[in-house]
Amino acid sequence: MSVLELPETARAGRDTAGTAAVSPVACTPAAAPHGPHRAYRGFLARLVAAAGLTALAYSWLYADVLAAALAGSRTAFLVVVPVLLMLIAASYRTPPRGVGDAESDWIIAALIGAAGFAAIHLVGERMPSLSALWRLPMLGLAVWFACLLIIMFGVRHVLRMWPMWLFAVSTLTPLPHLLVTAALGGSDSAAVVVAAAFGAVAVALAVRTPRAGRRTAAAMSAFLGGAAIAFTVGPHAGLLVTTALAAGAVPVAVTVASHLLGVVEPVAARGFQFDLPQRSARSMALLLAVAAALLCLNAGAGTAVAHPDSVAADWIERSELRPALRFPFISRYLGGGSRLDRYTVVPEPGRPAAAVDVITTANPALLRDFADTVWYPSAHPVSYRSAAPSDRLPAGTRFAHSDADAATTGTEPQWYALTWLWSLGTVHQQVTVIVSQDVGGQRPPPQPRPLSWPAASLGPALWLARQQPDTAGRVDEQVLARGLDLAAALRGVATDDPAPADV
Repeated sequence: MSVLELPETARAGRDTAGTAAVSPVACTPAAAPHGPHRAYRGFLARLVAAAGLTALAYSWLYADVLAAALAGSRTAFLVVVPVLLMLIAASYRTPPRGVGDAESDWIIAALIGAAGFAAIHLVGERMPSLSALWRLPMLGLAVWFACLLIIMFGVRHVLRMWPMWLFAVSTLTPLPHLLVTAALGGSDSAAVVVAAAFGAVAVALAVRTPRAGRRTAAAMSAFLGGAAIAFTVGPHAGLLVTTALAAGAVPVAVTVASHLLGVVEPVAARGFQFDLPQRSARSMALLLAVAAALLCLNAGAGTAVAHPDSVAADWIERSELRPALRFPFISRYLGGGSRLDRYTVVPEPGRPAAAVDVITTANPALLRDFADTVWYPSAHPVSYRSAAPSDRLPAGTRFAHSDADAATTGTEPQWYALTWLWSLGTVHQQVTVIVSQDVGGQRPPPQPRPLSWPAASLGPALWLARQQPDTAGRVDEQVLARGLDLAAALRGVATDDPAPADV
């Protein structure tokens, strides 16, 4: 029974007794035994422990991201995202309202972890190419970090950090950054400016002050500083160094300066009071074991770097291909100097129409950034699959095709594609043999189109929400044979190694 439920006489007696028992000294707020700074160091120690366990579990994936960034990938922004997340997480220094429950924290963390990891795995199995393009396994870092923070600080503390989790979902996968960069022209400077904008958002979330003007000023300072670095340092330094400065060092410096200048109220000024949940050494050992298990599971989840065959630089001139079209949009994704050319194939009576699309760039890392992109229209998500090993196919050949059986109108282009990577010394290419599924040869294969946000996110999400059956459809044998013959012919011309007539 609470005080509000007591009878009036009992309540009065209890109030009188309470008033008599409390002295003025007892009414004074109790200070932390070692001061607010010691308490704040304990708070930071748990945050650092959570970051360390996250780094242990996802060190393989992070090493893969770092290696790609060192090679010149546009995904260099992913290198600084963990720093920005720590910057934001450290700003939530006030205790949440309400009373926590240690047992509930463990249960909720287990449920969130199981649901999050299961969803990532299922989407990856259902749509492997789209999962690789988004780098969905990186979202597991946010799931694991959230579980750790729930156990370290309580579920109430983690729930009120929802702006940080939205930021994590938007930045731990490279596709949003790549698409915005493409919309701004696709240059390295544009990529750094977009990264600086994300860093400015992190500053806005990390500088937690009720004065919106000061928070906006801090965010704008971070963005302008990062943009200045993009256009001054960028032309003389690599993309990774420029991104690390503009989207990593500048946001950290602005946030630290905001604390030193009093934009954010210092810990000592208000006293640091945060009742951290009690956690035993056994609990920490369990978390360490789970982190080690995730480390083992993520060992094979990184993007495998294929080593394409080296071929003759003049293989196109030596073939019977003839240039037909050039699609300038590819430079927005793979940077200036990249090309996407369509070459016509000599038609054969009674066989499906075909063409060869060749993406050429000097930076193989940029080519790998979009290696899982399906550039051709389809009514449902399409994924590349590894082709069966064959002496007639180039190494690393993959195939994909639209589902002609699921077509609702006769105007939808249906196609079958074989694609692989080739190295021509300092130039690298992705070659795609695209064949129309119109066996009579009346319809040409579709032209490639730019990667759009709806096609990469909204469309697949709606397709999954409708629980569509995962049926790949059947491809006519004549279409398969046409694609195989073209791929074998190109391989023979490029490598001076004619393939056998039979598979």
